[in-house]
Amino acid sequence: MAGVPHTDQEIPLEGGNVGGAVRVGDTVRRPTGPWTPAVHELLDFLATTDLPHVPRVLGVDDRGREVLTYLPGRVVPIGVEPLTDAQVRSAMRWLRRYHDVVAGFPRDSRRWRFVERALEPGEIVCHHDSAMYNLAFDGDDLAGVFDWDVAGPGRPVDDLAIFAWNAPLLFPDGDPALAAHGLTVMAEAYGDVGPGEILDHVTVRMTDASDRIEEGQRRGDPGMLRLGEIGEPAATRARVVTLLAHAPAIRALLPG
Repeated sequence: MAGVPHTDQEIPLEGGNVGGAVRVGDTVRRPTGPWTPAVHELLDFLATTDLPHVPRVLGVDDRGREVLTYLPGRVVPIGVEPLTDAQVRSAMRWLRRYHDVVAGFPRDSRRWRFVERALEPGEIVCHHDSAMYNLAFDGDDLAGVFDWDVAGPGRPVDDLAIFAWNAPLLFPDGDPALAAHGLTVMAEAYGDVGPGEILDHVTVRMTDASDRIEEGQRRGDPGMLRLGEIGEPAATRARVVTLLAHAPAIRALLPG
């Protein structure tokens, strides 16, 4: 699958801060790493299912970058425009479907970005960055989920936590009623999880994410070093402290 032609017409893509993705025609080009074979195996597996809104692997270009299909849609600008309730519901329904489908992915050991091991009981392969900056929408409907390069072993609530961190809990010292409402919409659309469970796991998940970013920076991972340029993981650790201080007010407004 190597040797996909390169053209000079490259358009930097909005989204996360890790991958350095560019659009070339109807394809996306992204840097590769030791984790890429596992991620491509995951995407190839998903291509055999009925799960929509996932990029397809086309190969590697002559610069050694992975080549994926381009997913159209609009990325809602984080910190500028909130997701609508309908967008949250659409994303959660897709995430639940993904978790159900990926449970069939082989559980043996693979080299992921942060770990090399098999899946443990209760684990699936999580996207691990299912945040609004990695989602594209067509109106209120989810249209694409991209940036799969940090996928790896985890529990389903890990993906819920990263979504919550970047949507209803983006401003943890903001209106607790808005945060509680967003968590409730998430939980009801996903199913079989309570909003309090999501809230409780966010600090665990983001502390773990901070540790992984630091570890990656020590290893010289280019994507993690780019996060360092925007103040990570110090900024995340500071937000976790803020969330811990405001979590009781949010929890008091959750149903049940």
